[in-house]
Amino acid sequence: MKKIILKESELIKLIETAMDLDIYSQQSVMDTDNGNMDAEDSIEEIISRLKELLYMLKSGKKVSSNLKTKIYRNLDDINNTYSEIKY
Repeated sequence: MKKIILKESELIKLIETAMDLDIYSQQSVMDTDNGNMDAEDSIEEIISRLKELLYMLKSGKKVSSNLKTKIYRNLDDINNTYSEIKY
């Protein structure tokens, strides 16, 4: 095995570069908890339920007009909530 001779300043630079590479190669984890985590969880659950409902409807599930009216009302509520948050 060959010996490599480095000056102290070169060794420091090499270690700093290795540390920078380690920092930049790590997955960034941003703390986005701004008090909305419960709302985010609720939205994810809503999306999951809607995907399941959509699948049922696409596969031929019959829906009464009463339930269709509820779907339309829920869409109106979501659109209103979206508008309030966005603007």
